[in-house]
Amino acid sequence: MKTGEQTATIALVDDEELILSSLGAMFRLETDYQILAFSNPVQALQELERIKVDLVISDYLMPQMTGIDLLQRVKQVQPEAVRILLTGFADKENAIRAVNTVGLYQYLEKPWDTEALLLAVRNALKEKGLRCQLAERIHAFDKLFLEHRQLAERHTFLEQELEMAARVQQSLFPIDFPAIEGFRFHSFYQPCRAIGGDYYDFSLGAERAVLLVSDVSGHGIQAALASMLLKAIFHETAVRAQGPAELLEHMNMRLHRFLPEGMFAAALVAWLDLTIGRLQLGSAGLPSPFVLRSSECKLDEIPLGGFPLGIFGTCDPACFDVKEVRLVPGDVLLIASDGLSDICGKNDECFQDRTLKMALTELLGKTGGQVIEGLVERARAFSEGRQQQDDVSLIAITRV
Repeated sequence: MKTGEQTATIALVDDEELILSSLGAMFRLETDYQILAFSNPVQALQELERIKVDLVISDYLMPQMTGIDLLQRVKQVQPEAVRILLTGFADKENAIRAVNTVGLYQYLEKPWDTEALLLAVRNALKEKGLRCQLAERIHAFDKLFLEHRQLAERHTFLEQELEMAARVQQSLFPIDFPAIEGFRFHSFYQPCRAIGGDYYDFSLGAERAVLLVSDVSGHGIQAALASMLLKAIFHETAVRAQGPAELLEHMNMRLHRFLPEGMFAAALVAWLDLTIGRLQLGSAGLPSPFVLRSSECKLDEIPLGGFPLGIFGTCDPACFDVKEVRLVPGDVLLIASDGLSDICGKNDECFQDRTLKMALTELLGKTGGQVIEGLVERARAFSEGRQQQDDVSLIAITRV
C-alpha cells in the first residue's frame, strides 16, 4: 500500500528480467517512486551518467560486471545516491568488501522480504534526505562564515582607513597657535566619530591675525573632506580679504561652487587688527560666542546672525553679521560649535541655554584654558556617558 512518501527515483539493475520486473512491480504498487530498470549494468552506467537518481539497487552476480564494481562506479558518478546490493547467496566476505569499498547502505539476500526491502529503501531515502539537509546547512554555515570573515576583514580595513583619515584630518589643525602679544589661545576638539566636520585654523599676516572656526554639515568622511576644502579656501582668501565680512563673502562663493548640493558650513571669524588691537567677529551661522568678563564678574553673549557658507551662490558682505568686541585683561572670549549645545543629558535635555550659561558663569575669573577644561568636565557630567551626537570644538581667547 502506498504511504504518500516524497517522490524519489530508484534505479534497479539485474540481468534476470523476472527479478527486475518483480522488483519494479512491487515498488510501483507500494510506493510513488519513479522506477528505472536496467538488465545491463553497462547500459545502466551510461544512463546514470546523465540521469540523477536517489537510490540504486543492484544484483551482485551479472555477466558484464559484478554489482560491487557497478556500485563503485555509481559512487563515482553519483556520490549522493544510496547504494543497496542484492545477492542470491550469503557471502560475508563480499558484503564486507562492498561496505568498505562501495559505501554500501545495506546488503540483502535473495529471495528478499518485501517489507524488509521496503523498510530498508525508505530508511535509506530518509537518511539521504537528512544528509542533504545537513550538507545544505553546513554549506549555508560555511557561506555565512566566509561572509562574516570578509565583513570582518572589510571592517578592519575600514578602521585602518578611518584611522589614517583621522590622522590626515588632525594634521589640518594648527599644531600651535601663533604667539600674539596680549592674547593667549586655547582649544579643544572632539569628533563624534573617528573623523568629523568641525575645523579651526589661523591665518597670520603682518598686520592682522585671523581665526576661523567652522562646522561643516553632516559627519564622517564627507564632512571631513569638506573641511579639507574649507582649509584651502580659507588660506587662499584670507590673505586678500580686508575684513571678516569680505572674507566670508569670498569663502561663500567658492564653497557654493565646490560643495555637494545640500552641504554647507557654519563659521565664525575672529579678525584681530594687530596695528590698533581691534577685534572683530564675523558670523556665518555658528552659535553666538560668549565673553567671560572677570573684572565685571558677568557673562556677555554676543548675538551674531548670518547665513551659513555655501547655501547661496551670491551673498554680499551684508549677509554676514559683524561686531567689534572689546576685551580687557582677564576677559575670555569663548567660541563653540553647536556640538556643545547639542550634548544630551537625562530626559533628552540639551546642554544649552540656562545649563550652558550657568556653567560659564561658574567659570568667571578663570583663564581660557581653565574655562575650556571646566566646560568639558561639566558637559561630560551632564551627558552621564551618553553617546556624543555631534563634533565639539571650543576656542578660548584670553586677553592678558
